Amino acid sequence: MVKRFSKPKVIVGLFLLVALAAAALHAQATLGKRVRGFPSPGDKPEGLAFDGQFLWCNNFNGGSLHKLDPADGHVIAHYQGLGLPANPEGLAWDGEHLWTCDWHAGIIVKVLPTDEGIQVVESYPKPEPSGPNVGLEWDGTSLWLSCWPDVSKGLEFGQLFRLDPSTLAVQQMHTLPVHFIEDLAWDGRYLWSCDWLNGIGFAIEPATGDTLHTYQTPGPNPVGSAWDGTLLWITDTDRDSIWALDIGTTPVSESSWSQVKRLFRGR
Repeated sequence: MVKRFSKPKVIVGLFLLVALAAAALHAQATLGKRVRGFPSPGDKPEGLAFDGQFLWCNNFNGGSLHKLDPADGHVIAHYQGLGLPANPEGLAWDGEHLWTCDWHAGIIVKVLPTDEGIQVVESYPKPEPSGPNVGLEWDGTSLWLSCWPDVSKGLEFGQLFRLDPSTLAVQQMHTLPVHFIEDLAWDGRYLWSCDWLNGIGFAIEPATGDTLHTYQTPGPNPVGSAWDGTLLWITDTDRDSIWALDIGTTPVSESSWSQVKRLFRGR
């Protein structure tokens, strides 16, 4: 028997699709307005973190870690080697330590900054099964980790893990509706991230893993994310730049591209 749809249902469905798409486009145009920006202190800037006063940024090529003045990007301190990842990705600040990870080694590293320098406190393996680890964030209680897909492991989409900060045991895991997720930022309500390949920024509802409030990023290959209490900071590996973005105190729309896709596909 051929499945048929009544005309009223089709009209309502089309109306909702158009409304959601329009809302998502409006969100793209409104969210992510550039406030200021500056060149990164090295090429291929990856993770970002904000410690309450300074920005921290690492570089994929060479494994440099930089402490920056967020007003103008001035380098206050620079570290390399010392047990830091050779190919670092995300960065997070937990109030005392920096957390970062290594793309090739598949490890998560806990780092203690001091007046004398930095000290690698501990190194942990990333959870299995998971793809390459790329993003980290601290929400005040737990450590969040984002990973790229790994087809060799049967993983076709990005992953989001909530980890116990003491043991890095997995407390929660989401398969995301995006592929090339990157570093994470926490604004007290949402995790914020971006898609490296498509130049799309978005919020993540941590309870469900749904992507919300999409916007177009300033550069084509966004990576690092950090929240300073007012602005969302983001890096780009194509432009070798760091930008501060205005996402407002409340996102303008609850619509999302994943909602539009689900409606369009009849899910």
